[in-house]
Amino acid sequence: MRQDLAEKFEKIFPSIWMMLATLIALAITVLILTFLLYKPVKKSIKDRQDLIQKEIDHSIELNKKSDEKLYLANLKLDMAGSEANNIVKNAKVEAEKVIIDYTNKAKTESKRMIDEAKILINKEHQALLEDQRNQIAKAATELSRKILAREVSKKTESELIDEFLKD
Repeated sequence: MRQDLAEKFEKIFPSIWMMLATLIALAITVLILTFLLYKPVKKSIKDRQDLIQKEIDHSIELNKKSDEKLYLANLKLDMAGSEANNIVKNAKVEAEKVIIDYTNKAKTESKRMIDEAKILINKEHQALLEDQRNQIAKAATELSRKILAREVSKKTESELIDEFLKD
């Protein structure tokens, strides 16, 4: 039995030279595979990871830039809104000034027209008064001539005055 077992082990383990040649072949194969497959694949994976990381970093940088531009655009929009509000406010103030100016001009013009009308009315009134005075004076003169031409009596005087007033 011992011998059977020794034979079985000899069949399992070949000769030491064969084992040594197999180990050398395995080592050469591992070295060849390492340099021809593993390192290029590892380098390719590393390059791909670097490229992906570079793209991620680039996208983060672009995202930051776009956030800055968005912030600046919002800031400009706020400034434009404020400027528009100021323009509208200034336009309202200017419009109010123009309204006040034209209102004052209209008031001044209407006052001037009223004053001119009053002056004209006063002139016409004075002219009418003067005309009435002249007419009264003429009438009085005429009346006195007629009275002097006739006999002066109360009855004659009353008749002349009544006659004159009828005319």
